[in-house]
Amino acid sequence: MENKKYTSRILVLFIALAMTLSLVMPSAELSAYAAANRNTAVEASSDSGTGEAVPAETTSGAAAPAAASTEPIHEKSTAVITGYQTELNVARSKEAKITATITPASEGRLVKLQRYNHEKKKWYTKDRIYVTGTPNASVSFKIPKENRQRTSSIWRLYSPATDTSKTAVSDYITVTTRNIESYNLSAKAACVYRINADGTGTLVYSKNANTKRAQASTTKLMTAVLLMESGLLDSKTKISRHAAATPWGSGRLAAGDTYKTHDLLYAMLLPSANDAATAVAEKVGGSERAFVAMMNSKAKEMGMKKTHFCNPHGLDADGHYTTAKELAMLTAYAYTFPEIRECWTTQYKTIKSIKNKRRWTLWSTNSIFGYVSNFIGGKTGTEDNAGCCFTGVYEYNGSAYVTVVLGSGYGFSRWADTKKLHNYITEYAHTEY
Repeated sequence: MENKKYTSRILVLFIALAMTLSLVMPSAELSAYAAANRNTAVEASSDSGTGEAVPAETTSGAAAPAAASTEPIHEKSTAVITGYQTELNVARSKEAKITATITPASEGRLVKLQRYNHEKKKWYTKDRIYVTGTPNASVSFKIPKENRQRTSSIWRLYSPATDTSKTAVSDYITVTTRNIESYNLSAKAACVYRINADGTGTLVYSKNANTKRAQASTTKLMTAVLLMESGLLDSKTKISRHAAATPWGSGRLAAGDTYKTHDLLYAMLLPSANDAATAVAEKVGGSERAFVAMMNSKAKEMGMKKTHFCNPHGLDADGHYTTAKELAMLTAYAYTFPEIRECWTTQYKTIKSIKNKRRWTLWSTNSIFGYVSNFIGGKTGTEDNAGCCFTGVYEYNGSAYVTVVLGSGYGFSRWADTKKLHNYITEYAHTEY
């Protein structure tokens, strides 16, 4: 009996001791312990660590309740991500890498590589790394190979807030990967170029697109652009002896005769009349030589670093060259002028000189009419050194695209090359994710 009473007293003492310990344990420590466990649970559930897609809304974790504190609250510093390219353009088989610098990083930072899904309208984490440095740190991510199957995708770098600094997010980074490495083209150089909404462009297909080549009469696009910007389109132009004597001219422009300058634009861009190009150059620049200087100045202004003009019409000349990409840039710029677009879509037009009433029916050299859909227009060029050239514009799925071929074979070759590039647009280039 005594043993039972003794055991009961011990049990009561243990219960009383446990209750006392629970009362004296600091409530602040309990709160901190619970918050820490909540943070761990959130991070574990937000990303499995296998590189699978995780919605951006979950990757940053949930904010834990702040523990009671008597210490002063300090405002967090601004964090920035810098030093990265906003556009990457690589072949699908090659490595695509995004590098950047994040500041501050002295206490260490988590940085995530995220890809935007247009269908779900969410950001998904594809990779993450933890970096540290004083006062900044460099980060480098490879675009996963499985995410380089499409033509274009949107990415960003995202770094959650730390105890001392705010969240940091990069601008959008466009990664363009060319689905097709090569076409069986006769052209020595070619490209497909998407015209962006802000007037810039993106190269979405390339074959030697940055190699210098003669451009033949596609040169006349720059002559047309400078005419548009001169404000002289509605003026009249007198044909000089020099203009009328231009090699491989139309043979229709007689020295001393006068034409509406607007009609000479059509003569340049439809039958590609060299004498009309020289007449326009003299009208705008005062002389052919002065006008050529204007052409090169405009090319430099447009960022065309591998383009140089020696004349306004495109006849072969030493030092007269461009690249497929830069011709696409010029074509995209010419596309912004309604008068040039109207001229491009015209297959034939009759003009008449003002003084002698000489009539001339202009026929377009663009044989692509009727062979491809959504064709807006473009410019041909043919010369011994340049070969057969063509630059054309197409509208597809709400965007405008330029195709360029330089140095195609004779006959129907440039049009066959252009049709292949046009097929690229309809099959691949419109892809948005």
